[in-house]
Amino acid sequence: MTMPSEPARFPVVARGTEADDEYTTGQHEDTRARIREVKNQVVGQARDTFRQAKDSAGSSLDRSRLQAADRIGGLAGAVRTTGRHLRSENQAGVADVAESLADQADRISSYLHDKDLNAVRNDVESFARRRPGVAVGVALALGILGARFFKSSKPAGIGGGRG
Repeated sequence: MTMPSEPARFPVVARGTEADDEYTTGQHEDTRARIREVKNQVVGQARDTFRQAKDSAGSSLDRSRLQAADRIGGLAGAVRTTGRHLRSENQAGVADVAESLADQADRISSYLHDKDLNAVRNDVESFARRRPGVAVGVALALGILGARFFKSSKPAGIGGGRG
């Protein structure tokens, strides 16, 4: 491949008239306006999508809160029944502990039924500020229990189960 002996020449565009400059400026303004319009549409659609996702997540969390409240209420009933059975077996001390546990579970269940997610979040934050050590301990215990639950609920063939 040989190099040309003369450099390539490009046509020189001469500056046009004042009317050409105004036309070019008008084109730039139209382009900018279109870009702004498209940007506003994209931002609006993104906000709508984010709002829908937030509402959907809130609804899902609200359903989960009510399901948890129902399950805790069911657990309270089972513990209370166990306490009555223990009392009938002349084990009043253990029965009293079971009754106390059932009462606490009922309170938690009622609390979850009666409060919305924002109120629950605010109460948890307030508790964590007042008693950070207890909050960390509870979070750790819940994490361990959650990990155990997920590990035990894994199907037998997944994740190198015991064999």
